[in-house]
Amino acid sequence: MDKGYESYRRFLAGDKKGLVEIMELYSDSLAAFICGIVHDEHVAEDLMQDTYLELIIKESSFRGESQFKTWLFKVARNKAIDHIRRNRRMIPVDESFVFLPDADFSVERKTEDYERRKAVYSAMSEIKPLYAQVLYLSFYEDLSNGEIASVIGKSNRQVEMLIYRAKDSLKKALEKEGFDCE
Repeated sequence: MDKGYESYRRFLAGDKKGLVEIMELYSDSLAAFICGIVHDEHVAEDLMQDTYLELIIKESSFRGESQFKTWLFKVARNKAIDHIRRNRRMIPVDESFVFLPDADFSVERKTEDYERRKAVYSAMSEIKPLYAQVLYLSFYEDLSNGEIASVIGKSNRQVEMLIYRAKDSLKKALEKEGFDCE
């Protein structure tokens, strides 16, 4: 069974540690996902807190029709999209935020790794937002196509096509920045 769901059930039963476990499990990846949508770390943190607040206020809204993680990311995505709709202005891109996980390398390797991550982030910000979302959910959160479909409200077939097109768009954006993607 889903560890997040077990923690959530314990939280609903009155164990406050369940909510803490949920936050420990998902905070980093949830913040990264939201930041990929709104392009602002501070707003992403606020929206992540709003997502957790929804867990507390609407205790029974998770019905177990999907994995808990999938449902949580869908709530977060909806919060991010609502935020964008309310603010309808260009949101600045914070280039210090990168999507790839940190690796423990030498100084030269870290510099190269940072440059690669910066290029991927820059390329991700140039492709369609929905493409960036499906790539993030697929490659960084390791969600299945069915789970991604649930998060973004599309069919499995549509998700397959979105991932294919997103990879192609990302490849073109990276090549435009001088990276060889072969």
